[in-house]
Amino acid sequence: MFYNSPPREARKIAEKQFAQKTAFKDKFEVVWNFISPYIKENRGKLIKTVGQSMLWREIGNKEYTTAKNKNYLRKSIEAYTKSIAFAPVGSKELSLAYANRSAVLFRASLYEDCLLDIERSLKADYPDKLKTKLYVRQALCFEALKPGSHIEKSISMANAMQWLPDLKKYNQKYDIIKEYSKMINELKKPREIIEFIPEINDNAIIVGASDAIELKKTNKNDQHIVATRDIKSGEFIYISEPFAATISNDLRFTNCWHCCRSTWASVPCDNCPNAIYCSDICKKKAWDSYHNIECLVLGELSQHALLTTDYTLTVKLFLKTLNLAGSLVELKKKVDDIDSMKNQGPIFTNGILDLNTIDNFYLLDYLKPTSNESNFEVLFFGVLMVQLFGEKTDILGHKMTIKDLIKNEKSSILGELILRYLLTVLRNSQLLTKPGLTALLSHVISPVWKILKPSCDPNVDWTHVGSNVGYFAVKPIKQGEPVLLGALGLYHMIPKSNRFLPLGKTDLISCKCKACVENWPTVNNLPSYQNIILPTRSKEELNCIVPTCADWQERVYHGDTKELLTMKDTINCLNDKLHQYNIVPCKEISGLYILLRTLYNRLHTVHDFGE
Repeated sequence: MFYNSPPREARKIAEKQFAQKTAFKDKFEVVWNFISPYIKENRGKLIKTVGQSMLWREIGNKEYTTAKNKNYLRKSIEAYTKSIAFAPVGSKELSLAYANRSAVLFRASLYEDCLLDIERSLKADYPDKLKTKLYVRQALCFEALKPGSHIEKSISMANAMQWLPDLKKYNQKYDIIKEYSKMINELKKPREIIEFIPEINDNAIIVGASDAIELKKTNKNDQHIVATRDIKSGEFIYISEPFAATISNDLRFTNCWHCCRSTWASVPCDNCPNAIYCSDICKKKAWDSYHNIECLVLGELSQHALLTTDYTLTVKLFLKTLNLAGSLVELKKKVDDIDSMKNQGPIFTNGILDLNTIDNFYLLDYLKPTSNESNFEVLFFGVLMVQLFGEKTDILGHKMTIKDLIKNEKSSILGELILRYLLTVLRNSQLLTKPGLTALLSHVISPVWKILKPSCDPNVDWTHVGSNVGYFAVKPIKQGEPVLLGALGLYHMIPKSNRFLPLGKTDLISCKCKACVENWPTVNNLPSYQNIILPTRSKEELNCIVPTCADWQERVYHGDTKELLTMKDTINCLNDKLHQYNIVPCKEISGLYILLRTLYNRLHTVHDFGE
């Protein structure tokens, strides 16, 4: 709780006033005026400290040396990563944490990642007396990665010999020849990490799109994507960076804070212990885009009970657009200008459509201030962010106390925008969950959804591909057909009563897709193709195809990347064949749809060797 409890009578009055307001600004001001006198100041925050770094390094040591469970490598790497994140820049603890993590990466046969951590440890002034062992590990990595090359290995061993006297002062019994021989005999082949990065033929007009789609204008400014040719199952039609993405709080020390990829040799933010990145490239992108300000508030925000991916994604979006606009006043002007453009279609620049621009982001629909989602409690998040941004950043001109914030008219502008962004996230963003589980992996928003028709019976889905997100066909799409994305809820898993497009309390818009019009049941209640009247020959062919599909399920959930990539084309081919028999909806079609989603999600998460 970031505020003291106000009197109940005061809350009742505020809630009554809140219900009467219909604009973002007015609703925020009601909650702000109600709660701001009770806000607590001087809350604790997470900062880099030697003590915390040492604590996590000890936990990593314990996980690594005891090895009591199959996940010990993953858990020890995560603990050492936290040690790295909490270690102050230039501290001995940083070099020790990198070196310890390199030992686990070596054990996991992730030799390229191990080399990265060894280099980082040495640059961070690793103690002289320990360098010999580090250089021996480096030599062994080179041996594993390049067995026929001796140049790098020889240089590493020469460096190991150079620092051997420093080691001997503390460990006279250490025998470098014996130690190297023992370790090289135990050396394993490098762990094979295969990234699934699909390719597409570039569209001449839409950035990131395939030439298999085009933008079609229907009535007024209503524009959507259609297929320019027949598209097969599994074919990718759009690959691009998301406008913004965030990971589950549980994955903050295993996945990149910027692109959401799993990473075992991450680099931390130099200023806060709250974010890690898969590379210096993502680290710089994040800093230039949003983390330069986010860094100042993320520590306190991460300790708050409100922290969900809805909120962290809202913060990233707001700060990204703030940096692009230049100031809060300019950002507010930009929002007002876009809002004044009624029924605006996608915005082109010199005939090219780049959907990942601030202008096209603002064209996304958002839940109305009168929607059920814009409730009294949700506005507390806006109040919290106004307080954190006001106290910790210069967004409002300079850092302010609560008393200053209460008097500053820009506080209402800031709160209004935060609410607008949150309701944009709640309306447009999509979640990726761990295959077979409800555990959240990432939360993504992309303006491409503005030109994809929503449907409860979609023909495309999305997944992470490297640092991008990609949209792929989940069933064959015929030339001229619209591209449909499951933005409302999928008939396969969600009953019709729970599928709607919420824009406000009184304007819940029902989906007009065929699944909703005909009220298709969920997969558990769908008939089998066996109960559908079909020609005898068709049913005989299906009797051969369907059992093959069922055999793939176990392999999809437990296969490695190489096996999944082999299965991918086969399952997509089976999917195309099933759809030729016009048996939608049926249990087998829905089951295959779910299996394909699982397969592509697993291609993103399969690198977790702790599984």
